[in-house]
Amino acid sequence: MNVLITGGNRGLGLELVRVFFEKGHIVFPVVKRKESLDFLNKNFPNRCHPILADLSKDESIAEITSQIKTYVNHLDIIINNAGIPGKTYEIEKVSTKELMDLYNVHCLGVVRTVQATLTYLRKSTNPRIINLSSRLGSLSKMAGGEFAKGKFSYSYRIAKAAQNMLTLCLDQELEDIPISVTAIHPGKLQTSSGAYDADMSPEDAAKRIYTWLLYSKQDISGKFFEPLVSEMNW
Repeated sequence: MNVLITGGNRGLGLELVRVFFEKGHIVFPVVKRKESLDFLNKNFPNRCHPILADLSKDESIAEITSQIKTYVNHLDIIINNAGIPGKTYEIEKVSTKELMDLYNVHCLGVVRTVQATLTYLRKSTNPRIINLSSRLGSLSKMAGGEFAKGKFSYSYRIAKAAQNMLTLCLDQELEDIPISVTAIHPGKLQTSSGAYDADMSPEDAAKRIYTWLLYSKQDISGKFFEPLVSEMNW
């Protein structure tokens, strides 16, 4: 399979690159900085083709498209993993810049990636878009008070909720092609910006996502899942 993974230079993104590469797939990690490009070229030769593009800018669309066609004529899976953490959890302190920065990457970054890759997805026999969402983007969980004491940032929760709506919009538009579009909560990851209750390593999460993605027997399009655990409420 040919797989494109955004934010493929660290954390969960890097572990997803690693597991798909080790399983013999052709991988296109999208990264923002040249040092990340050099790291990936050094550590994942041959079937890994890093793409240098800043998903916060519209120029990334042409950059991704032009680099893919050098190697393949189709893509099977797009994993929209790129993201940045939010900080402020108090309405009187949160800045509109932080809100806009998070929305730009988590939501508009997905728009740009899909626009760059749709031509290649259409040529696959089983095309899939996987959006790395979060439990924190669930309106149902928010309404139920699950995160009331977590001090989670306004910007991250809002951006992920917007990304979830984008997932549903894409699913409905692309169902006739058909391209499967799914949101996933990867688990409570133990990263530098992880939640207070984080209990899973990025490596374990990547392996679970890979297994679920390849062997899931369910109709997953237009749905929200925690891989190998259960379907989630929006």
